[in-house]
Amino acid sequence: MIYKRKDYSNYLNELFQNNTGNSVCRNITIQITNQCNLRCSYCYEHNKSCGSMNINTAKKIIDTILDMYDADTDFIGKHSKGLVLDFIGGEPLLEAKLIENICDYYFDECLRRNIPLAPFTRFSFATNGLLWFTEDAQHLFKKYHDFISLTVSIDGIQELHDKYRIDQYGKGSFEKAYIAYLDGRDKYGWNNSKMTFTPGSVHYMYDSIKMMIENGCNDILCNFAYEPKYTIQDAKNIYFELKKVSDYMIQNKYNNYISILDEYIGNFDNTIDNYCGGTGKMIAFSSDGKAYPCIRYMPISIGNEKSSKICIGDCFNGIYKTNDQLKIKKELDSITRKSQSTKECMECPVSTGCGWCSGYNYELYGTANKRCTNICYSHKGRVLASCYYYNKRHIELNDVNPKKINLPYNEVVDILGKEEADYLFNLEKEAFNKQ
Repeated sequence: MIYKRKDYSNYLNELFQNNTGNSVCRNITIQITNQCNLRCSYCYEHNKSCGSMNINTAKKIIDTILDMYDADTDFIGKHSKGLVLDFIGGEPLLEAKLIENICDYYFDECLRRNIPLAPFTRFSFATNGLLWFTEDAQHLFKKYHDFISLTVSIDGIQELHDKYRIDQYGKGSFEKAYIAYLDGRDKYGWNNSKMTFTPGSVHYMYDSIKMMIENGCNDILCNFAYEPKYTIQDAKNIYFELKKVSDYMIQNKYNNYISILDEYIGNFDNTIDNYCGGTGKMIAFSSDGKAYPCIRYMPISIGNEKSSKICIGDCFNGIYKTNDQLKIKKELDSITRKSQSTKECMECPVSTGCGWCSGYNYELYGTANKRCTNICYSHKGRVLASCYYYNKRHIELNDVNPKKINLPYNEVVDILGKEEADYLFNLEKEAFNKQ
């Protein structure tokens, strides 16, 4: 069977047989530095600056988290079995020593307070890899690799990566990122990668995914940047690039997880749940200890003026304590998929897996309760590609289930052209007849 990836929260929910609807694992972001040694052109952090978190603030954040557990809050309480502490910058490895000190303090405090979260806690971060071989970074990896979930961001082949991920002098960063990935793969089994695509980089998708598979990458987490507006031509380009990826996977009988071809996307979503965790399912602490619904609401992302209106507290005085903070919580809790979406989105036959960023919505519209739909065509392009992949793979390898094309025929023709649309629907028919 094809490999199916589970994130850590889902793993713990299954491990502890949790079906209460209240997750036994929470993600908490700690922004440890405002600085970065790259100048990626599509980065959403528009307000990087000098300065990093100090250890006293970091300890207060850990104290706040563990105090919430002791107080048995809805967010973290006695029902909680584990945590994911996600360290972010800027570039996290600029503060590798600080990360290690925070991990030390967290484990010491869990032991001192007799809080049982430590064995099921994971420390997560993505790095550009430039500081991989520094003494502080290597010491951190060696000490805590069993508890670390780490991703080296490689956007694809060198031509693509060096086009978008450049340093302050305009030089590409591929070679250092690639060597870092290989070192982490070989030493610690960190065989995953994170890729971000935009309309201008779609034509690199096949070569880039193929390169990472050939280098032992098992989990390839691909996403489209939310900011650009994707066109119907982008959808067609995405489909044909991912069709090449699909043929490559099938011909070689690979079962790597490619998130952009996830089998669960592309059905009709009849729920009203809000996908994005940035409306109350996460907490993010900025370098000064202030708390926000996620990193995308922080000053490093959207500036001080907008951030100040969505701040939900801090590690010194508590979270959701004042009337203004409780008002923010009430507004965030009220947001559903239906409340923020257009009628077209709610009636879309392939709506499952079509994501959004609540923080970007807030940055764009001044409210998280209005959904930006720029990625609509990128989603439809990958949905059609996933239909091709699962139906073709079912016919040739019979290790996956066939997949329905839920978009209307005329819309598929508009995106792909009549010849390819007819081929895709005939493939679907053949796959279901083979069951």
